[in-house]
Parts: sequence; structure tokens; C-alpha cells
Amino acid sequence: MNPERWKQLDSLLQSALERPAASRDAFLHEVCAGDEALERELRSLVRLEQAAGRLLDRRATDVDSLIGQTTSHYRILEKIGAGGMGVVYKAEDERLDRIVAVKFLSDELALDPDAVSRFRREARTASALNHPGICTIHDIGEQDGRAFIVMEHLEGVTLKEYMAGQGGLPTTTVLTLGIDIADALGAAHHAGIVHRDIKPGNIFVSARGRAKILDFGLAKMRRARASARDGEGSALTGDAMHGGPILGTAAYMAPEQARGEPIDHRADIWAFGLVLYEMAKGARPEAAVRFRLDESSPLERIVSRCLETDPDARYQRAADIRDDLQRVKTNPRSRLRVMVPPIAAATVAAAAAYFYLQRPFALADKDTVVLADFVNRTGDPVFDETLRQGLALQFAQSPFVRVTSDERIQEVLRLMDHPGDAPLTPDVAEEVCVRTGSAAVLEGSIAALGSGYVLGLRAKSCRSGDVLVAEQTQAASKEEVLGALTRIANTIRVRLGESLSTVEQHSTPLAEATTRSLDALKAYSMAWTVLFTKGPREAIPLAERAIGIDPDFAMAHAFAGRLYGDIGESVRSRASLTRAFELRSRASDQERLFIMMNYQRQVAGNLVKAHEAATLWARTYPRDARPHGLLSGMDQELGKYQASIGEAQAAIDLDPDFPFGYINLGWSYLFLDRTGDAVNTMQRAAARKLEAPELLMMRYFIAFLEHDPSGMLRAAEQGRQNPGVEDWLAHAESAVLAHAGRLVQARSMSRHAVEVARQSALDERAALYESGAAVREALFGNAPEAKQRATAARQLSDARDVEWGAALAWALAGDQSQSQALARDLEKRFPDDTHVRFRYLPMLGALVALDHGEPVKALDLLQTAAPFDLAAPGSWGGFFGNLYSVYLRGVAYLAAHRGAEAAVEFRTILAHPGIMLSDPVAAVSRLQLGRALVMAGDRANAQDAYQHFLTLWHDADPGIPIFEQAKAEYARLR
Repeated sequence: MNPERWKQLDSLLQSALERPAASRDAFLHEVCAGDEALERELRSLVRLEQAAGRLLDRRATDVDSLIGQTTSHYRILEKIGAGGMGVVYKAEDERLDRIVAVKFLSDELALDPDAVSRFRREARTASALNHPGICTIHDIGEQDGRAFIVMEHLEGVTLKEYMAGQGGLPTTTVLTLGIDIADALGAAHHAGIVHRDIKPGNIFVSARGRAKILDFGLAKMRRARASARDGEGSALTGDAMHGGPILGTAAYMAPEQARGEPIDHRADIWAFGLVLYEMAKGARPEAAVRFRLDESSPLERIVSRCLETDPDARYQRAADIRDDLQRVKTNPRSRLRVMVPPIAAATVAAAAAYFYLQRPFALADKDTVVLADFVNRTGDPVFDETLRQGLALQFAQSPFVRVTSDERIQEVLRLMDHPGDAPLTPDVAEEVCVRTGSAAVLEGSIAALGSGYVLGLRAKSCRSGDVLVAEQTQAASKEEVLGALTRIANTIRVRLGESLSTVEQHSTPLAEATTRSLDALKAYSMAWTVLFTKGPREAIPLAERAIGIDPDFAMAHAFAGRLYGDIGESVRSRASLTRAFELRSRASDQERLFIMMNYQRQVAGNLVKAHEAATLWARTYPRDARPHGLLSGMDQELGKYQASIGEAQAAIDLDPDFPFGYINLGWSYLFLDRTGDAVNTMQRAAARKLEAPELLMMRYFIAFLEHDPSGMLRAAEQGRQNPGVEDWLAHAESAVLAHAGRLVQARSMSRHAVEVARQSALDERAALYESGAAVREALFGNAPEAKQRATAARQLSDARDVEWGAALAWALAGDQSQSQALARDLEKRFPDDTHVRFRYLPMLGALVALDHGEPVKALDLLQTAAPFDLAAPGSWGGFFGNLYSVYLRGVAYLAAHRGAEAAVEFRTILAHPGIMLSDPVAAVSRLQLGRALVMAGDRANAQDAYQHFLTLWHDADPGIPIFEQAKAEYARLR
């Protein structure tokens, strides 16, 4: 259809629908002026609109019955509005305790494959984007045949409603909203997504006056993503979308879109130009295709360029519109002015001249920068290391700039024959930059100037040595140095190519995000250095010193919590993280996400909320490897090993020297019994000179699974030479000995592990080892020894997994009173903990039911744990708990005399050696399988199961109750 004809029909249709029904026919007859074809077409369109209106009214009546009901885990509260594809409700997410918006596809459209496809596309497309200017999609689902999308709940109105009756918005508002929209469009286009229906009705204005783009139902991925150097996309035909019906809203279609020609992201830029015009003038232009503005004002020039008929003449990137709007907002005639005394004028003039003469520079997607130590010309040691740490914290807030990790720098320094804590002078930093393949090195300096200070910062190319960007600023006093560092860092971020909008959104001043005390910041900085050179135990005193200087230093508390967690002291970790959570408002956006994630995971124990926080962190900071590493670990605890592999690989792709990427990747492969892939992962880590206790443990257990005693011995010897892993590896050795029934040696090795841990003041780790020993004693039938070890564990610690192990041991040993007392304590102290609610309590309850002779009740209780059957246990450092819900289900089936079903459960355990490792249940399940097969009447396979158990225990110590029972049962079976 001709675009002019299309726009004429749309305009007349809207006018007709706004008139009373009684006068509508006369109006149509008059405006069509004898054009019978036009009049017939309009009358047909009016009837269609009326029918659609009635349909929406009926649909709204039908779905209003949802109010008060629960869909999935979303409780419907009230209706928000209705649109062309469905109805939107305000709802409560009962699982995450938050308010969301739920959009239901109408019943009528549910039968339309194209509508369903558009509805799903909206969720899929929007969820692929992570931007504050794009409505976040949380979930998609279907219930009772009705599809729904779960979105963030927004307080505010659509831009169409916001503009109604205002006759044009204030210029400041137009610019603020326009910058938000352009930034969001740029993010969508960069991801290869063209919206195709930009209009005021699809833009939301929040209660805080910020804009968000809605409704990606018509959006489409471009067929070929543009390269990084092309920015958001190119105008090449290969990037355009071809064929299909003309979709969108006629009044906002670009000329090529209305003609049904191939389009690309520049069609959105046309529509955005119309939205800008409408915001400024209060109405759409009557003839947009021929529209030209008086170019006397910068805003009008921007709009005019958006509305060029030829796509090649328009803006080619939404980011360019955003930058131009930002310049208009901040006064395009302004220049950088640094107020300094005359003594520094020459220096500043030189810097300013360079600023305007140098060529533009921007970091590419995967570029990293190395931070050198500041050159301290003040003579005051408080600035040593402190300013580099402050700069690192400021750049950590950036979703755009990636800083080469300190772990990688430490390793490269060692390869350069420097100690790991060697100063990063400009020359050393430049060599590190080259060796790490980084793009630039940031060199800073501070010098005294009267009673104040001058700070300088420049970025140099690692390859050419050219200065890429340079800045200088001043602080009037020592107390203002951190504020000056914030300013200069933010300026450099923009100069390196980051958008003004993201800098504004993620640039909490250092004094607010960290501490006002330079001494506290110095102690914090030294703690990080010590962590990478000596380990977490040595770093803890420095973190605690930073807290002592500034008790309100949120990230120092969070860092201490991480360090305590790294050495297995969860109680201390919980205390530090709880305080960090209370102080989270005194942290940057990224640090706040770090604090929230760790609080939910290690204090509340809510893996769902922790996973959500880490996901938000990863989306907000897409160049940061750490959230992907954390997500990978949580996916293991949720039993999502393929997802864990994906997140671990994402972490490695972002930072090839991130050790936890390899740790989680290797363990996930091992849990899936992909031993070869786990070995390959360790080799990749070794090639990058990465070492960690977890990798050493993996090496030990791979040798165990491959029946390689010499490999196990080598790993054990290496562990004995490493104070940070000696106790853990000794406990692993005790578990392997017990797995083979060599209980006397296992007890001796377990006592050694406890002693080494206690000598290092690691009482919680020692308690966890005692709990593990108690559980295996109970499983092997040694009730008195099990109770003694459980008591010893509780005397050392009341940590979550220590209590769980002790409660399990007491229950298996027949003391339900002691076990249930601990169960009640766990329920009281950890009400939201995923492991406690869905694993520990159901299993302890099932043991009570079995003790009371109620196997059916036990099976019912164990259904709660079923989704986590194959998950890695939260307490796996103690080497117990693996697939215990499956084991207890098998025991319950045995108690119910359902042998065949019991056999399925025990075979499930034996089919997952990578998860079970040396857990005592892995050995006992062989015997239980034999018992189940006897009960099922399968004597031949039962004999094989008994033989496998007795072969495994051919060197077992005599007198172990379960061993004596197995020999007697096998003799009767033969």
C-alpha cells in the first residue's frame, strides 16, 4: 500500500472512532467526498475496530476471574490494563517475595499460531536484552492453556498517557527521556534486534521520570550481526529483514517499512524521530515523509536528521543520537575547564591541547586495561596502593571497561621473575599489559600543590606506546582526593568509549561506595594484594583492620565474609556478610549486587534469590567473569550441571585466568561422569599456571574414580605440602579408606584432619570432618561411635552443615530425639535456606517416619527433595550427603516391601559415580541393591550386587556391623 494512502486511512479511522456512533456515518460520507471505495474501506475498518473492542471487553471480563488466583507461583492482585494481545495484571511472586507484572495471552489469540509466536518472541527478545531502559522479562510460562509472560512491575504511565493534554513537554524532559530511549535502542540494535514498533504507547515513563521501551512482540533479529567496529549495525542489505507482511503502527512507520521494503535498525530511528517531535510539539507532524524543521535549534536538527527519507542520510546509530541529545542537554558550547592555580596552568594547558588534538579512541568488546600503581610524588605513604585500589573500585562499577584481574597480573609477574606483590611501576605495568594481551595501561600520578593535590591519569596503548587519552584534576585537600579520583575516573571511562548514560547510572562516588578514610582503603587494598600472594587466611587480619578503622566500610565487611567463607568458616562469614548487607547502601551498584548475592547464598541460604542477584549482576556487568563463576557454582547445588558448564565457560571466555571458571567447569564435568573433559579442564588451568585447592582435590578424586593409586598418592603428597589444603585432603583420604571398609585407618586419618584444622584455628572445618565421620559410622552400623563423633562436631561448631551432619548421624543411629532437636534449630535459624527447606528437613523427617514404621509417609516427605535428587550437596566439603534423598527413598521402598522400586533408587546412585565419589552411601548402596533384588525375586542379579560389595570390601576391617550382615546374607543367598 502507498504510504500516503496508509497514513490517510489511519488518520481518518482514528477521527471516525472518536466521534459518537450516531454521527459517524455522516462524518465518513462527508470526508470521503464521493470516493465510494475509500468510504467502503473505512466503514469496513470501523466495523473491525468495533468488533475488536467488544472482543477485548469480553476477554477482560473472562480473565478478571483470575484476580485472587495463583498462576504458577504468581498470585494475581489486580488488573493493570489491556492491550492488543492480552491483559496485564499486577501480581505477587510468592517464591521471590516481589511484585511483578503478568501479561496473559488472550484465549482467542491462543489459537492463532502467529500470535503465540509473537507473544513468545516478545519474551525471548526482551529477555535477551539487559538494559535499564528496557523492561526486564523474568519468566514465561503456560497454565491451563493460557500463555503468560512475567515482567518487572513498573510504576508510572506510558509516554502516550504522559503527554496527553500537555501540548508538548518541557525541553529538559524531552532530552532526558530521549537520552533514555536512544540508549535503550542502541542496546537493542547492538544485540541485533530491531523493535519495528517504536511509538509513545510502547514507551513507559516511570514514576522517577525515566523511560523504558516495552513490547518487543514485533521485534526481529537481524540476519547478520554487525561486527564490533560497525557499532549497532550497518545499512547493508544483508543486515535487513526481508519479506512477510507489513507490521507495525502506520503512523510511525519509516517510508521503506510502509512500502514493504527490506528494513533494518534505521526504521526504528525514523520512528524515534517522530516520537521526539511529538514529545516536543504535543502532536505528530501531518506529513512526516515530507517533514522538515527549521534547523535553528540543536534539538530540531536532531529530529530532522532522524526523519530523512533516505535511510543512508539518517543517523546510523542510536548511540549517536544519544550523544547529541546529551550534548544539547549539557550545553554544546561547554568545554572541559579545570580550576587550578597558576603554577599548574602550563601542565593543564598541555593536557587540554592534547585532549582536542588526539584521535578518537574506544575500547572494543573484549579489550582489557591494566592499572599501574599511582606515581606518588607527595611523600605521604597513605597514597601508596590506595589510589590504584580506589581506581579499580571505580572502574569495577563500569559495565563497559574490563580491568585485567589481579590474579592474572600476579601470575604474569611471577613469569617475569618478579615477586607477586612487586610494584606495578609504569614500565612493569606496560610489560604486563603486553604479556596479557591487554589494550591499554592506565598510569596515574598524584603530586602536592600547596595545601592541595593534582591527580593525573592517562591511558597508553600497550602495543604502540601512544597516549590514547589523558586527564588531570585537582583536590583542595587530602579529604577531597577520593572525590577527585572519582571525577577523573568517570571522565576517562567516557573517553574510552563508555556512554554517558551508563557512567551516570554506575558511578557512585568512592567516598560513598567505599570509605572516606584513606587509611581504611589502604588496609583494604593491602588485603587484596595479600589474598593473591599468600592466601585468604593471611588477608583476613588486614580486612579486619580496615573494618576497625571504618566500621561502616561495607565492602570490607563483604570481603571479610568472602575470606571466611573461602577457609570454610561459615559462621564468621555469615556475621560479616550480614553487616555488609546492613550497610549495602554504602556501596556501588556492582558491590551491592556482590553483597546481595553473597548474603542470599551464605546467610539466608536462598539459592533462588542468590541466583537472581548473580544473574542481574551478570546482565548489568556483561564483561565481568565473577557472576558467571558464582552462577556456575549455584547451578551445581541446584543440579543443573549443563547450565553450570555454560556459566563456567562464559566466565573463562571473559577472563581466561579466572580460576573458579576452571574449578566449576571441571567439577561439573566430573558430576556428569565426563572424566576426560574434567582432565582436559585441569590441563587448561595448568597451562595458564592456575592452581587452587579445589583443582588438587579434583585431581585426587579423578585418580580415585580411575582406580589409579599412584595418582591418588601424588595428589595426597602434594596436599601435605600445602598448609591450606592438608586437612581437607586428609579428610578426603579418610573417606576413601572408609569407602573400602578400612575403618581403622579411616578413623586415624580423620583424627589427623581434625587436628590439622584445629591447629589452624579452623574449628568449623574440623567440625564438618567430625560430622562426616559420624555419618559414615552410623551408615556402617556403629551407633555408639556415630553418636560420639556427632557430639564432638557439635561441641566445635553450630554451623548449618555441621548441624545437618550431626542430626543425620543421630537419626541413622536411632536417636530421633537428638536429631529432631537439631532439625528444629535448623528450621528456626534458616527459614529461607534452600538446602534446609528442600533437602535436610524432608530427609530428617523421613528418617523419623521410617523409625515409626511409616514408609509411605517417608516417601511423601521425600517428594519435596525430589527436584534436588541429583544436585551437588551443600556440605560436600565434608564428603557426605550425595544423593541421600535417593538413598532414603530406596530404604523406604525396602521398608514398604517394594523391592523392584527400591532397586531403581539404588541403581540411580551407582549410575552416578562422579557425584558420589567416596561418599559412604556409594558403598552401602551396593549392599542395599542386593537386598532389594532379593525382595524382588531376582536372585541372580542380587548375587552379583552382593559380590560387588564384598569385592569392594575385600580388605575391610572385621567386626563392622554392616560388613558382617552382608557376609551372612550372601551366604544364605548362595
